[in-house]
Amino acid sequence: MAKQLFGASFEESTKITHNLFDKKQVWYDSGARGSQKLGARIFNLVPLLCFNVLTYGLGIFLPETADMGTSYIKDIWEGAHYFQWLKMLIILCIIIWSLLILINIFPKSNYMITRVFEVSNLVLMMMLSFLAFMPMLLGTTLGATGWLGFSVICLYGFIFFINTVQSSVKKIKQELYRELIEDNTPLVAKIWQRLKQFWLVLSVLLVLNILIFRIGMWGSFSVWRFAWLFAGPIYFGMLTLFICGPMKLYISTFYFAKYSEQYRVLWRVSDEQWYGKRKAKKLAKKQLKQEKRGK
Repeated sequence: MAKQLFGASFEESTKITHNLFDKKQVWYDSGARGSQKLGARIFNLVPLLCFNVLTYGLGIFLPETADMGTSYIKDIWEGAHYFQWLKMLIILCIIIWSLLILINIFPKSNYMITRVFEVSNLVLMMMLSFLAFMPMLLGTTLGATGWLGFSVICLYGFIFFINTVQSSVKKIKQELYRELIEDNTPLVAKIWQRLKQFWLVLSVLLVLNILIFRIGMWGSFSVWRFAWLFAGPIYFGMLTLFICGPMKLYISTFYFAKYSEQYRVLWRVSDEQWYGKRKAKKLAKKQLKQEKRGK
């Protein structure tokens, strides 16, 4: 029976879930976003809302003003127009994330909810970033290389991304279950190995297409096209880095939420650490009253 990424037991999950209350732990720290202090969470609104403005500018404003500027820049930026369909999706993500930021002002019932909330914020922030950078990076790649070059770059980028995700998942499974997972090579890995054999030939063809053949391209030739040729690989590199890099964080957060009570006992978390000072005092008073009644 195949091992499932989200099917590990509590004992198995402890192999990737470190003590979140250990001062020396190296996992993602949300800072003010996960702080118990109201003032810190309110102050944190400023940079997060500024990020929303930046996202709107990159994902919506710049593509809409792509027809401005000199002619050779116009030709390259024209590719961003093909990604204007993302406008409503970006606005929707901005609204949802803004609501989550505002909700974060209010205290949570326990640390588990706080942790899940802050990691969810991180995931949504990265999704918003990928959508916002898509018109600028992939759009300019399309404008610089044409449909032929754009298709080749996206093929390589997408296969690289999927292959890296599969490799990351396999490594996490091996950590969870302490055994070799999936000895057979996945189809995507085989395709990636084959694509790597032809990358130099295809790179030369892309350059020749920009210089001579100009298949699927528009506008006049410009040296700037070679500079924007790297925008596509940069986008897929960022996508892969920020999805696969903290993947263990996402999985460990799932298990922390699933087995929160067991982890609380294992890590010997106090009521103050788990519920916060105010609620911990209420629980202590309630327990004291119950003890007095018992006597």
